[in-house]
Amino acid sequence: MNSAITVSQLNRYMSFKLKEDANLHNRLIKGEISGFTNHAKTGHFYFTLKDSTSAVKAIMFNNFAARLPFVPYNGMSVAVMASVQVFERDGIYQLYVTDMLPDGDGAVYMAIEQLKRRLADEGLFDERFKQPLPKFPKRVGIVTSRDAAALRDILNILGRRYPICEAVIFPCLVQGDYAPDSICEALNTADESGCDVIICGRGGGSPEDLMAFSNEKVVRAVFAANKPIISAVGHETDIALTDFAADLRAPTPSAAAELAVPDISVLKAAVSGKQDILREHMAAAIENRRLKVIDAQRKLKVLCPDNAIKRSEELLGQRELTLETAIKSYLDKKQSNVIALAVQLDALSPLKVMGRGYSLVYGESGLIRSAKGLEKESTISVRFADGSSADAVVESICDTDESEDAL
Repeated sequence: MNSAITVSQLNRYMSFKLKEDANLHNRLIKGEISGFTNHAKTGHFYFTLKDSTSAVKAIMFNNFAARLPFVPYNGMSVAVMASVQVFERDGIYQLYVTDMLPDGDGAVYMAIEQLKRRLADEGLFDERFKQPLPKFPKRVGIVTSRDAAALRDILNILGRRYPICEAVIFPCLVQGDYAPDSICEALNTADESGCDVIICGRGGGSPEDLMAFSNEKVVRAVFAANKPIISAVGHETDIALTDFAADLRAPTPSAAAELAVPDISVLKAAVSGKQDILREHMAAAIENRRLKVIDAQRKLKVLCPDNAIKRSEELLGQRELTLETAIKSYLDKKQSNVIALAVQLDALSPLKVMGRGYSLVYGESGLIRSAKGLEKESTISVRFADGSSADAVVESICDTDESEDAL
């Protein structure tokens, strides 16, 4: 009879045996979730995976649970990647899950929708974070597959619409397991290379083919970019989460190229129209300035010193003429007065009296008015009206009566 072993030894032995069995490691197991618990403190997921006839306990530790793009729920059909191990304390085996995917129709869509809600709650899709596209970009970055037909369409449209811009290709994988990392790397390089705007996308494909552009890392890289990003994934009916995180969604890669740059023919027409308007404004401005110059010339002519001097000269001439007239009138009046006085003076002049026969007699003491002042033998001078004079000697002196008798 074999010796007894403890329960712990038994459970440890079973645990060792299960770990030795490679068939129980990293197995893909499908089932329906039941009794799901998201432990608030640890972040671990506890649930039961069951099918129509059986059930098994399962645990997903927080380091694996945090990477899920969706939140599991009761009744959800899933495929889990797990290893079978024994929980030694209780002596039961359970699944230790490292990854989980929704199973069945709509699984991809469900995973995307759950990730979309979570990222939206974080604010990654808020309009307030959207950047406006540059009106006239000099450098356009293109993040897509180098061999994609979408790339040729983008380049053709950029060259036709806006040939003066530089198109720079940042090639990456657009589908497969390595696509998310490749897209993120290309986006970061484009964002740091001086591009004014970045087109990120690919042509159409199945939902699985487009999954890389709904990957959480890619969506966060789009949101974190400093430069404006246009998401252009698939056809118009295709939806990727980068469409919501990008600054602008384009229905197709070709449409993204049209949104990224202006149409140079439209710009030329607009410039031509602006030139016509500018010419009209310039002509109107010139005419307005010409009229102002004419008005200024008129005012200048009125205010010009030459005109003032001319007016002053005319006024001076008028005043000179007035003064000359006044002086002439004054002189004529004075001359008339002088003539009148001369006539009076002439009438009273001794010479006038002398002209009638009288003469003036001068002695040594001057004009002699009476003979009484004379002495015999004195010399006198007689001045006649014509200015001549004669000297005489007084021989006799008659008194007044005798003189009257002599006359």
